[in-house]
Amino acid sequence: MTNRLSVSIILIAISLLSGSCTRQIGPDTDAVSCQIVYDAGSSRTRLYIYERTPSGWLAHRGPESDALADPVRGIRGKTMSDAGVVVENIVAALENIRRDGPLDSKGEPEWLAFDWPNHCTVDAAAVYATAGMRLAEQHDSEASELIWKMLNDGLNEKLLMPVSTRTLSGYEEGLFAWLAIREDVVDENFGLAEMGGASVQVTFPCADCESSKMVRVKDQLISIFSHSFLGLGQDEAWKKFGPVPSCERGVGLKHPDWQVGECATHMPVSSEAVTGIRGRIMKIRGFDWYLTGAFRYMRDIDIDQYCRQGLDSGYQQSTSCFRAVYLDSVLDALGVPESAEPTDVDWTLGAVICTATRCLE
Repeated sequence: MTNRLSVSIILIAISLLSGSCTRQIGPDTDAVSCQIVYDAGSSRTRLYIYERTPSGWLAHRGPESDALADPVRGIRGKTMSDAGVVVENIVAALENIRRDGPLDSKGEPEWLAFDWPNHCTVDAAAVYATAGMRLAEQHDSEASELIWKMLNDGLNEKLLMPVSTRTLSGYEEGLFAWLAIREDVVDENFGLAEMGGASVQVTFPCADCESSKMVRVKDQLISIFSHSFLGLGQDEAWKKFGPVPSCERGVGLKHPDWQVGECATHMPVSSEAVTGIRGRIMKIRGFDWYLTGAFRYMRDIDIDQYCRQGLDSGYQQSTSCFRAVYLDSVLDALGVPESAEPTDVDWTLGAVICTATRCLE
């Protein structure tokens, strides 16, 4: 009797222990396939959970937190002494997304609750950092390695599964945005330009471009060119090229004869790489072009409103004239057609697609 009781106790203990080491779904539920992806961008980190549905991937946007690179770069008031808190807040987003977020200025939740532990089988989890972290790793490789380890340990403990935590290459950053757009268009005959805070990406199919890579797209292999200009994102450009009087908001009020070139001359974006890509783009026929990132907010009236009239842009007013001229100058330098259309697709969708299809293998 004693032996039977001891065996029962051991079996119960083993069962409880094994249960604590796997992602729990909840009894008798039909779990769906999900991927967890963090966008660790140059200005903030945001959680996304993508749910696979019969019609494609459904995105659940979660909380934002501080940029992972900030403590390493020592910007926005952060130092490495804040690294622990930054990491804790990133990990905490996995719990916070299970409840509606706080109300924004319109009285709507900043994110909608998604109880992923009771809804999902998590197939993959990743934190992908972009150009801000590429700059951080150049700035201090040891501190970057430390904060990555802290984050990986925290997420592994939370999710009880392996988590990919790494910085994307410039090629991947552009490719993932291109793959996200590909979900909603009829074929691969298109290109994109993406403006971030720390870099600019240009991506398009190119069979004879030397640095193109073969990518699995919709069950076929396509040769994709993708180039990233590190340091030419709008925030880094402001640090490098501005502020200057000829790019000040409302400069046209002080100088009625002000011309765009007076500002543009202070933001050189020409280089051998820019010239080469422009030459390629100018030769392409029959392609559609899309604008993502900050490019998608551009309007034809921006320069007139912010530079000549000094109107309130509603976002970083002191840089509004500079940004209006800079974004236009970059597109012009690259030769991106004026017919390019803005799109609000998110590159994290492309990352999920690439993971699911092993697009680069």
